[in-house]
Amino acid sequence: MQTKQRSKGMWAVITGASSGIGESMARELGSQGVNLLLVARRLDRLKALGAELKEKHQIEYQAIDADLSLPHEAKRVFERATENGRHVQVLINNAGIGVYGPFQHYPVEEYLKIIQINVTSLMELTYHFVGHMQKHGKVSYIGNVGSVASYLSVPYFSVYGASKHFVKEFSESLNYDLKKSNISVTLIAPGGTYSEFTERSGQTLKKSAHASMMTSQAVAQIGLEGLFKRRRAVVPGWTNCVAVNFPRFLPAKWMLALNHLVMQKAVDYKK
Repeated sequence: MQTKQRSKGMWAVITGASSGIGESMARELGSQGVNLLLVARRLDRLKALGAELKEKHQIEYQAIDADLSLPHEAKRVFERATENGRHVQVLINNAGIGVYGPFQHYPVEEYLKIIQINVTSLMELTYHFVGHMQKHGKVSYIGNVGSVASYLSVPYFSVYGASKHFVKEFSESLNYDLKKSNISVTLIAPGGTYSEFTERSGQTLKKSAHASMMTSQAVAQIGLEGLFKRRRAVVPGWTNCVAVNFPRFLPAKWMLALNHLVMQKAVDYKK
């Protein structure tokens, strides 16, 4: 209840809000009385979601259609989000993509797009909103959605994993840099989550994968709870917590082999 009272009336930007974890975060924040700036390519979905949450929770919303794989799109999102003197106090950098399979299985353009969305646009949005949040001076929160792959090197997920390593290091370092300011930065690192990501990344779930999968609603609730507690990092799910701490006990080459075996048993890639 205290979180809901504290966050009510804030404005929050959520990228990748048209489905999966981003949509679930919008629903959770909307239920807390947070006004929403919903960002994604699929404008129709954003408008439908925003209208539903406005009617249900009496909040305000704005849908911002944007393709964060394009250079300088992050700056346009920032400008639209802060127009008319609006003060944004929550930024959720959730938009992210990945592909699973042998490195040469995909064209290089796919990997460049991953880096643009997962790394460059995330960093640029964070840069602009940190300046904005410092200027308005209100208590503010930034949540960067990484992955258990932020902690683990996973074969067949080399570029995606590397991009999520960046999210982890960037988020944790920036959180320390800003520790005496009005802004906290939280890494949210989910594991397998039921969402469109699985299909779009070229993965096919095997039976054993479902044992550790989480719903996007559970990830959103746990992640946002940690965000508003100003935690440095949140890893939803106890199996994921075990997984991200396991590498410290094994040599790197053993950990790579183990991660590869686990993924082979859980998913297949589209050939």
